[in-house]
Amino acid sequence: MIIDAHVLVGVGQYHQVDPDQMIDQMDRSGIDKAIISPIDREMAVHNRAGNDRVLALSRKFAGRFLAYATANPWYEAEAVAELERALGEGAAAVKLHPPLQGFMILEKLVYPLIEVAARHRAPVYVHTGTPANALPLQLTELALNYPEVSFIMGKNGKSDFWMDVMPAFERAPNIYGDTAHDFPERGMTRMYKGIGSQRMIFSSNHPVARMGLEVDKVRDLDVPDADKTAILGGNVEKLLAERFRQ
Repeated sequence: MIIDAHVLVGVGQYHQVDPDQMIDQMDRSGIDKAIISPIDREMAVHNRAGNDRVLALSRKFAGRFLAYATANPWYEAEAVAELERALGEGAAAVKLHPPLQGFMILEKLVYPLIEVAARHRAPVYVHTGTPANALPLQLTELALNYPEVSFIMGKNGKSDFWMDVMPAFERAPNIYGDTAHDFPERGMTRMYKGIGSQRMIFSSNHPVARMGLEVDKVRDLDVPDADKTAILGGNVEKLLAERFRQ
């Protein structure tokens, strides 16, 4: 099974993706499921509307889409309540985007939201690579404060902070690497040698990148097929199983 751990569906400032078109892209790329994210304005301001939209799509396309839930930590108690609500209604994971949401990963402002994720056993995808809000080693500090939470390092610090990625992984074993926008002979191989296949998560970051191309890059890795299977879906499937464990 191939699970795309991060895609965008909807009309954003820089893209427009129809859910039926997304399903077609998934079918042509051999992708079974995708975790869909609220778009830019929904991440920053309209959290409830965004969460409701992706939750509705996850129900309409049950078995193909899973939903990320988000909340802007600046809304404080309201953000905590919204994240609790969205996860309680079936969102599979949490997404945070520090640059869009106006905070730094290191700030304690975000701690209450991570505590909600911990209570729901939900993995947390965090965008990285944008200074000074979202750097790989900042995510390490957050992950060390919450060792019970699994974090996905969205985009692995690309492009300028790739050198910080391996030190970040080495210090915090609860951080998983994201394959988006990487290449099998460079970043993916470096990540594989450093942390092994069990902490690598496939995501296409569609529509910023092309689904089929991103799948092919993982398939081109010079590693055993069992490791490719883990990267392409097995690892995130385990995180989701923990999330929905009764």
